Amino acid sequence: MKRPTIKRRMTGFTLVELSVVLLALGLILPGAVIFWQLSERQRVTTQQMDVQKQARDSLLGFLHSNYRLPCPAANSLGLEDCASNRQVGFLPWRTLNLPRPEAGALRYGVSRAPDSASASLDEDLAVRLDRMNPLRVRTPDPKPQNADAPNPNAPPIPATAAGILGATYSGDDAIPLNSACNAANAPPCPLGVENAVNLIDICLALNRGGDGLVPAAGRLATQVGASRRAAAFAIAAPGMLDADGNGAAFDGANATADNANPTFEAPGRAVTDIYDDIVVAASHNELFSELSCGASLSAVSHAHFNVATGSLVMERAMYDYRDQLYIAVVLARADVAAAAAGVASAVAGSLDAAKEMVSAVADTTMSVGARAFQIALAAVGIGLAVASDVAAAYAVIDAALSLAEAEQVHSDFAARTTAMTNLSRTLNENALRADAIGH
Repeated sequence: MKRPTIKRRMTGFTLVELSVVLLALGLILPGAVIFWQLSERQRVTTQQMDVQKQARDSLLGFLHSNYRLPCPAANSLGLEDCASNRQVGFLPWRTLNLPRPEAGALRYGVSRAPDSASASLDEDLAVRLDRMNPLRVRTPDPKPQNADAPNPNAPPIPATAAGILGATYSGDDAIPLNSACNAANAPPCPLGVENAVNLIDICLALNRGGDGLVPAAGRLATQVGASRRAAAFAIAAPGMLDADGNGAAFDGANATADNANPTFEAPGRAVTDIYDDIVVAASHNELFSELSCGASLSAVSHAHFNVATGSLVMERAMYDYRDQLYIAVVLARADVAAAAAGVASAVAGSLDAAKEMVSAVADTTMSVGARAFQIALAAVGIGLAVASDVAAAYAVIDAALSLAEAEQVHSDFAARTTAMTNLSRTLNENALRADAIGH
């Protein structure tokens, strides 16, 4: 028996339907890819900006604690390498105690301009160095004492000199000045790198480094158009893509920055199809302002020591003036002696006038009145002698009063010179204490 045949209808997509689907996918997928790229780029950018911010904060914390910026790391392991004068490398995230391993992908540059001849001229921000080198007047030692002129214990003529202060900080915030400091010494405090360095020293390096907007060749900088701008430090993140197709994660100048040409791209450079890096940088002046260096340096480098120097100059001037007052005392004593001599002379004149009166009376008697006029002349002489006696007595009193006044002024001023000595010594110690407080 023959089985009936069953016709089966074939089902599936027709070429038209496939074309429509492929067209739809062709329209959707590029948009989806672009959306994914933008979302992923935004995620990567946010993550990198976050780790850069933490890195910047860690750098400032390290600076406050160590009075320098860290050296760049030689690799992504994150340990600073200070063995060479390295300016460009990787971020030393382990040295910074930054718990972000992805920070190892960041490039880091720090400004380094050492000066082996003079610590005060050194601008190496990655070196802990005692740079404070103010003009100061040494406190006279032993302490000047009052004495009559010529005064062997007067303070010497102040002479200013520049010198390193040494370890001013004691280690105790309650009593910051090192007890071993003596303002009469040069240096006034013991030398010691660890204890002598404080925030003021890094401020001095930032101040010198901020003098020039355009850095010299070989100095850390950021590229702003056709110009280079000085930078204290720079941190570069590689973005998501090798946008410029150079085979490296970093684009533009960030890929080629090295010790010979330590130049990074500008922080504000826009993302384009050939650049997607992110740069965070700070200039010397920005850090100088952020650390409030202006007020500290103005006071410690200039105002404190200028006041201390002025007080020591004033002290010397007061001792010199006191010697002049002593001369006035000596002259007053001479006036008293001269007045006493005048009294003696006046008394002698009175006696002589009395003698002349007796002689005139005798002559008048012997001449039976012919020489009576001599009595009148002798009387005038006696009157003048009495007047001389009165004037001499007044001169003695006036000289004695002048001597007493001169001695009183001399004595009062002596107390002031002693007070000035104590004040000038205290001001000089306060200048050292101001540096110690900057620890």
